[in-house]
Amino acid sequence: MRRLIPSKIREIAAFGRFIARRAGNGVLLGLCFLILGSLTEGISILLLVPLLHLVGQGAADGSYSLALPANPVTQWIAPSLRIGLLPVLGLLVLLVTAQALFVRFKSIFMAEMQYDFINRLRVDLFESIGKARWRVFGRFRGSDLNHAVTGDIDRVQGAALHMLMLVQCCVMLLVYLVVSLLISPAMTAFAALVGGVTLAALRPIRSKAASYGGAITANRREQYRTVSEFLTGIKVAKSLNVEQQYFSQLRSTLERMKHDYTRFVRVSTVGTALFQIASAIGLAAFVYVALARFDLSLPKIVVLILVFMRVAPRFMELQTHLQDILVNLPAFGAMRRIQAAFDEEREDAGNPTIPAPRLRSELSAQGLSFSYPDQNGKGAVKDVSFSVPAGKVTALIGPSGAGKSTIADMLLGLLEPQAGTLRVDGTAIDASNRRHWRDCVAYVPQEVFLLHDTIAANLRLAASDARDEELWAALSAARADGFVRNLPDGLDTIVGDRGSRLSGGERQRIALARALLRKPQLLILDEATSALDWENQSLIAESIGALRGDTTVLTIAHRPSMIAFADWIVAVEDGRIAETGSFAQLTQRADSRLAQMLAGEQPSAPPGPLRFPERRSGTDG
Repeated sequence: MRRLIPSKIREIAAFGRFIARRAGNGVLLGLCFLILGSLTEGISILLLVPLLHLVGQGAADGSYSLALPANPVTQWIAPSLRIGLLPVLGLLVLLVTAQALFVRFKSIFMAEMQYDFINRLRVDLFESIGKARWRVFGRFRGSDLNHAVTGDIDRVQGAALHMLMLVQCCVMLLVYLVVSLLISPAMTAFAALVGGVTLAALRPIRSKAASYGGAITANRREQYRTVSEFLTGIKVAKSLNVEQQYFSQLRSTLERMKHDYTRFVRVSTVGTALFQIASAIGLAAFVYVALARFDLSLPKIVVLILVFMRVAPRFMELQTHLQDILVNLPAFGAMRRIQAAFDEEREDAGNPTIPAPRLRSELSAQGLSFSYPDQNGKGAVKDVSFSVPAGKVTALIGPSGAGKSTIADMLLGLLEPQAGTLRVDGTAIDASNRRHWRDCVAYVPQEVFLLHDTIAANLRLAASDARDEELWAALSAARADGFVRNLPDGLDTIVGDRGSRLSGGERQRIALARALLRKPQLLILDEATSALDWENQSLIAESIGALRGDTTVLTIAHRPSMIAFADWIVAVEDGRIAETGSFAQLTQRADSRLAQMLAGEQPSAPPGPLRFPERRSGTDG
């Protein structure tokens, strides 16, 4: 049986079931309003038959015998009925009033239900993305995820609207056919046959609509990707004078979208024209058959023509709504695939009764291993074991691609080790307490994230209820209070998109202040001072050194100023621990990695990046 139903019809039916499940009982209530509105309209049209007879006959007594056609349906409903003119007119007014109220309530209710459905869908997708494990984000472009939450959901909203309109159209069509059936079953069958054949003949156009919908999904995603990447990296694009490449790429995508759209419009308008022609031919044949074959009275023919003129557009509306659903349905499929991918990687929320572990002695990594999906089995980190002493400063050093950032992400609790265990004073960090552990950690990346908002708002991301005095204390600890006080608006200064109104060093100091405001047990600095000059790096190093005893610090760095003050050094090469020891111990050994790195520095120059004598292959810094 399933094979007899076209795949696109099955997709539309599945989408309808999805809407019904998400909307719940609201669908049934909306359908009741819809049916009541349609019934009152249908009955009011049916009352036109006696009214037209009264006009034609000029009845003196103001009454009329309904004289319904002799068939089992009408004979069972009303075999003999006499009704006066005033009651007919009163009933007509009452029905039209009831219909207007039902339609109003239905429109308001369906609008609220539609937005509740779409808002729930958008929030669910947003939460699915936000609650996923960190490792899944490497599989998707940020622009594609942004487009799914915005553009794709908007198209799903369009598909849902047309699905509701399709249901409404089907109910109205059914009511009109029932009204027509009460007047003439034979003519009803004729009208249904004309509409059904015409609708079936337009199936190829619906197939084109489905194909066009897939092209829209791909083209809009490409358009969004081009604009997003250009605006994100506009400074680099302008510095390289490659803006024209992005302009050309966008024009090409838009031209492709125009071509696909105009081709679809050509096809769909052919269908509309054919349907209109078929409706005119059908109406002419309808009137001819009614007069010549069935010899119906003029009032019944007039009402049947009125019904036919309402039935015929309903078949065209069925075609239109089906087309629009098929055009937008690929966005629903794309959105659901993304949501399923993130739901499969949903991070465990943890056990709320388990308190966050307290770092008092050491953070211990025991046999940690991790590899990314595109590494073909080659791990970024392989069987790594080391300790980070509490209240001390530990420097994690090594060449680019050695695995430093991957190790930091595991210590932070973003990445789950594929092997090995991370322990805080003997307590294993696992699914039950990983999120709680992240509450105790602050992270400052090399690429600083700042909101297009005030300095105060950016700082309060870490502590929403922090007082101004606490903000200034954090800024002072990050050596950022001086330049902030010199700004015209101080803490209320707008930093611009991604902090564009600040220098790179100023952005990094704001990010460091934000991390310190969190008052973390563990502070992880991932090349967090790379944009600072050597003098400011030294000041930051002094500030970080002052945290010794209160905060455990892990710094990933290449510069001596961010390594020399460390209590402990962990050197990584090719995803493995190469050596550990204090700064003094390792520099005294000529064969140590640290001593070789420092030997690469120019003694007459200000402290610069540490140079490794040999770079190993790898995928992570």
